[in-house]
Amino acid sequence: MYQLDCNYCDELVEGEAVDPVKRDAKTHLKENHAEDVLTHLKEQYTNVPCQNGCGYTVPIGVENVAGVECPECGHDNFSSLLDQYVFFRITANKP
Repeated sequence: MYQLDCNYCDELVEGEAVDPVKRDAKTHLKENHAEDVLTHLKEQYTNVPCQNGCGYTVPIGVENVAGVECPECGHDNFSSLLDQYVFFRITANKP
């Protein structure tokens, strides 16, 4: 059994396999807490490499820079950062 206990509400996303839990957790966070997750990411990181492979380093932790969209190629890096965020928060419950 795998689960993600949402840090922003009382939602508990759980399931027998990790992939469906990852998918459902990402959907929950994107639909309900995208701004909260983005704020957390800005506190954790100053810069992240663009996941589109353009080579640009996106300054997400810098004031007055909107979101995690790459100013060089326009790629929205939120989905890949959300993958990382969810990956480190899913736990396995042993029976």
